[in-house]
This record gives sequence, structure tokens and C-alpha cells, in this order.
Amino acid sequence: MDFAIIGVVIVIVSALVGIFLTRRHKEEQQTPVKMIIFGLYFWGLVFLQLLIAAFFYVLSKHGF
Repeated sequence: MDFAIIGVVIVIVSALVGIFLTRRHKEEQQTPVKMIIFGLYFWGLVFLQLLIAAFFYVLSKHGF
């Protein structure tokens, strides 16, 4: 159950930060371009957060 909660938090944080970063680009007025930019931000943030979560998981299991 803890992994599911962590996964939901990662998705929510990535979506909110992706929306925030996409709205900063005022010069991009076309919707498809904004959707692609959001997708890049979203998946980049998901990947980064999963790397951080995996790092802390390994640290907690091996007791470093």
C-alpha cells in the first residue's frame, strides 16, 4: 500500500509541476505544442522522482 501512495504522489506532483511549467511558456500559443511540452515535463519529472525514490529505498534497505 505504501508503494501505491508514493506512486500517486509522484503522479500528482509531476502533473502539477508540469502544468505550472507549461503555463509559463506564454509565447507558445498552439495547443499541440503545449501538450507536447507538458508531456516532456511530466515524464521527465516522473523519471527524476522515481530515481530519487529508488535511491532512498536502497539506502533504507541496506542501512547506509
